[in-house]
Amino acid sequence: MNPVLIALAITVVVEAPVVALCYPGERRRMALTCALTTGATNLAMNTLLFRWAGSYQSYLLIGEAGAALVEALVYFLVSRERDVGRALLASALANSLSYGVGLALF
Repeated sequence: MNPVLIALAITVVVEAPVVALCYPGERRRMALTCALTTGATNLAMNTLLFRWAGSYQSYLLIGEAGAALVEALVYFLVSRERDVGRALLASALANSLSYGVGLALF
């Protein structure tokens, strides 16, 4: 199977429940938001950025930080409460966990 699709599947499966747990009362909407947003950031990171980054370290730093910030912004805009702290926390937790799972699996 394609490694990019495996990374995408793992990322979405790990991150969507984490984000949903951070938003009681709007879990379904935020899980769907996460799945769509993290899918887009993951694909961009693993297809475009991987080719453009000068080194693996740059790819990881720019990709992970960029994904976390973009995802937090989307969570902030989509959530009912518009709580920037919660959006940053949800994104940081989800991205940290999926990165750790990825390291453990590969």
